[in-house]
Order: sequence, then structure tokens, then C-alpha cells
Amino acid sequence: MRLLFFSCLLLLSFAGHCASVWKVTHGDNTLYIGGTLHLLSPDDFPLPDAYAQAYNAATKLVFETDIAGLNSPAFQQDTLEHLTYRDGTTLGDVLSVDTYNALAKHLAERNLSIEAFAHYTPALISVTLSVVELRNLGLTSQGVDEFYYFKAMMDKKQLDWFESPTQQLAFIKSMGDGDDDQIIRYALDDVLQIEDSIGDLKTFWRQGDMNAMAQSSMIEFEASFPKVFNTLLTERNQNWLPMLSGMMDSPETEFVLVGTMHLAGAKSVLALLAEQGYVVEQLN
Repeated sequence: MRLLFFSCLLLLSFAGHCASVWKVTHGDNTLYIGGTLHLLSPDDFPLPDAYAQAYNAATKLVFETDIAGLNSPAFQQDTLEHLTYRDGTTLGDVLSVDTYNALAKHLAERNLSIEAFAHYTPALISVTLSVVELRNLGLTSQGVDEFYYFKAMMDKKQLDWFESPTQQLAFIKSMGDGDDDQIIRYALDDVLQIEDSIGDLKTFWRQGDMNAMAQSSMIEFEASFPKVFNTLLTERNQNWLPMLSGMMDSPETEFVLVGTMHLAGAKSVLALLAEQGYVVEQLN
């Protein structure tokens, strides 16, 4: 669960009476906010009805980032610029011998050679490890955000986003700053737990149980990596608040789709909106 926290930037068939979709109102103005997982399995479709309800009511969709930009050659080049060593440094130079050997063994067990990742930063390695594991577990389909991004394009709805893909790369890059060995050790430990924890994560997402999500992963992660937690979640939630308030002042109805962990905990987007006096209701 903790490692999935990393890949919720980038990253389910269970029963439940609610979903990870909320209606936010102020007077006559409305916006909807939905939590996403960025990788899904084919069995996770169709999505909960609340997503379709919010989508049909909206004239504009707002995402964390420009999804088309994520798939562009320019973004691939930016990834190399931000998340790989460009000065000849290798993983062997920044990791202890024991950590390097543990990483090499983990990759070899998955038929991957550490030499292929020699110039990856630990931050990119940690995300790569989780994505490889999730793919091996069958999460090979587009996530909620991509599904609705392309649907909105087909339906000619307005599209917008909070951050550029380059900004998101900067957030990922900051994950390992000054703590490279610990980040890799943490990732190697947690990636082995993904198969057991993914079921819980999907359940919390589909049921919209943000309290359970916070308790199961976020509290421990904030305690272990407060700087990373602040950069990836708390600061970004606060940065989005003025934009969300601006949406609440407009007559159009928006459907905002962000990683589900941005909607959990006392510092979440939903909590910030409630503190501003907006009415926040979970859809059934």
C-alpha cells in the first residue's frame, strides 16, 4: 500500500454503497470530484455508476495533468532529463553495495537486468518497480482518468488540468532527494506486499472509504517520509484549492479527477473545501 502511494501520481470489482465521487456545492454552483486509480485491470470495468453520473452532469473535465502530453515524445525526453543521471553517475555510485545487490537480485527475479536501469534515479526506480509489479498482477488497462479523458475528447467536452507533465516529473524527482538508499530499500520491501494490498486499495477506492485508505497507508507514510508526503500531497492539494474555488464561482459544472489519495485524510482536497464552507456530499 505504501509503495502504491508513489505510483498514484503517475497510478477493482467490489460491492459498496458509495463510490469515490463527491458533489461540491455553493449556492447554485456545483462541481464534482472523483478519485482515480491510474492503472486498472479489464475486470474493473464498468466503473461505478457515480462516475457516469458526474460525467454526464459536467460540461468540463479537469485532470491532474495533461494526459495527452504524458504520451508525447517531448514528455519522454523530459523524463530522461529529470529522472535519469546525465553526468555519468550510475545507481552503483549512489547506493550502498548491499542495497545495489538487493535491487539487482529483485530485478533479475523478474527477468530484468540492473544494467538496463543503471542511469535511472532512485525515484524513477521506485516508481518503475511498482509499475512492473502492477503490470504482472494484471493491471494493464487505462485508469479512470485516461478513460474519461478520451471519452471527453470524443464527446467534445472542455478539458483542463492543474499541472503540466513537467511539474509532475519534478514532484517524482523530489522523492529521493538526499535519501536514495532508504527510498530503494523501502520500495523493495513494499513492492513484495503489493499483491496482498492491492485488493484492499481497490476496495477502498470503489467504496469511497477514504478513512480506511488514510489509515492503511497514508498515516504511516507521512510519519516515515514527511517531506515526500508534503511535496506529493499536502502542498499540491493546497495549490489546487484556489483553482477549485474559481470553479465554484463559475456557472459551468466541472468534473475534477485526481488520484484518490488526494481525497483522503485531514489535509485532503475534500477537507480543504469543507473548511472553506462548501457543501461536500459523497455520491451513492
